[in-house]
Amino acid sequence: MSNETGRAIIADLCRIPNPEAIDRALFVELGGVEQFVSIRGRNRTNPVLVVCHGGPALPSLPSSWIWQRAVEEYFTVVNYDQRASGRSAATATGGMDLSVDRYVEDLEELIAWLQGELDVTKVGVLGHSWGTLIGITLAERRPDLLWGYIGVGQVISGAENEVESFGFALRSATAAQNEQAIAELRALGDYPGTQPLTTERIVTCRRWAQYYGALSAYRSDSFYFTESQELSPYYTADELGLIGVGQQATMPQVLPQLLSFDARDRLAFDVPMLQFLGRHDWTTPTSPVERWIERVAAPSKHVVWFENSAHLCMLEEPGKFVVSLVALALPHAVGTWVDGRADAPTSGSAPL
Repeated sequence: MSNETGRAIIADLCRIPNPEAIDRALFVELGGVEQFVSIRGRNRTNPVLVVCHGGPALPSLPSSWIWQRAVEEYFTVVNYDQRASGRSAATATGGMDLSVDRYVEDLEELIAWLQGELDVTKVGVLGHSWGTLIGITLAERRPDLLWGYIGVGQVISGAENEVESFGFALRSATAAQNEQAIAELRALGDYPGTQPLTTERIVTCRRWAQYYGALSAYRSDSFYFTESQELSPYYTADELGLIGVGQQATMPQVLPQLLSFDARDRLAFDVPMLQFLGRHDWTTPTSPVERWIERVAAPSKHVVWFENSAHLCMLEEPGKFVVSLVALALPHAVGTWVDGRADAPTSGSAPL
């Protein structure tokens, strides 16, 4: 079977033919930059859940066909390619503002646009990896916009993450007597240490951590994830090429912000807080998140452990992922329509 045939089958699988559904794809101007937005759901009256993707500059939409269809039964799911990312990278310029604050303001503008388009007062935000920096900052600044925040692969301390990820990689390589890995990791010196944290040093640490399951639990690679975009019904081959363009454009500005991010003392939130943690996640290690969430004050907070996942729990344990969203996130979304409806969503409204 060719990739074209496979892509056509997946595209047909992902069609939402029922009349109550919503399936829109368009560019929306956010912060003066055209950004690609996808809106999908089985029933347009379901609560809105905005996915804030990771990376940096790694859009969630291309691989969403693997895990998102079940979520679309309960939520209207919004994916957007952040500025200089994915299909939005076509408008990337050298002087573009790529600060965390600007990304947060873009998300605010997107939510304001969605409020008008979909007649909702609030949305949920699900941040993944890099996207958790944006999501948690918005949750702190603008709780009035949100019915809930869900962090997946949450970043709390970029510096602590590097230390813990390196330690895991070196311990694993030593236990496996992998001399190549040990030599390459020890060549990094005191990591991250006081040396410049170059892309090359980070890649070496990440490569060996992920070889031992830091990205996908019990796997030495994540081929199913990294190559899933090739079968995406949402991107052409040329549009897939923009992912690399976006990563090259964003890394010099965004990576230092990711590594220096520190939310350990950001402890007061006026919005329900959920954390989905992969037990084997050493890409964004969970220990800093555990210490942080214990101290957080919020209207409600829940931690869900995905025992057979690392950094990609929505792909690794998709069943538990959707059940957890329905049981713990969906109740907070009731009554977020402009007309004040208090009834539960019409599609898949009962907890599983």
